Amino acid sequence: MIQTILEWLFKIVGLRQMVRVLCHSAVLVPTGPECYFINVTNLSAQRDAEITHVWIECGSEIPVLNPSRPLPRRLKPEESWETWIELRRLPASFRADVFEHARVRLSNGRVIKSQKNESVPSAGYVPGS
Repeated sequence: MIQTILEWLFKIVGLRQMVRVLCHSAVLVPTGPECYFINVTNLSAQRDAEITHVWIECGSEIPVLNPSRPLPRRLKPEESWETWIELRRLPASFRADVFEHARVRLSNGRVIKSQKNESVPSAGYVPGS
């Protein structure tokens, strides 16, 4: 009970670090390959979050190493950043189930699991470019 009260207080005060990781598939336009996009948003009101590693967990770790999205990446409060991995880099048997298997490691050692992004616009830009 005390832990619940403290978490509630931290959330109100804005001291708790809150980071969300979402994953969706899309194609880089105009003729790019199909990719899985991993979106990281710092939901904290007052704390920065630093991303040190991104990977897909599928029995082994497939690192998401994107030269146009170098790590580490520091996110200010309420800032979003996104990277991607090409579909062809993933095992064929695993491709339909990737959405909840992206992982993000923060500088404090915390690893956050992704969720499927159900509300992706039909077209747009990649956050954090």
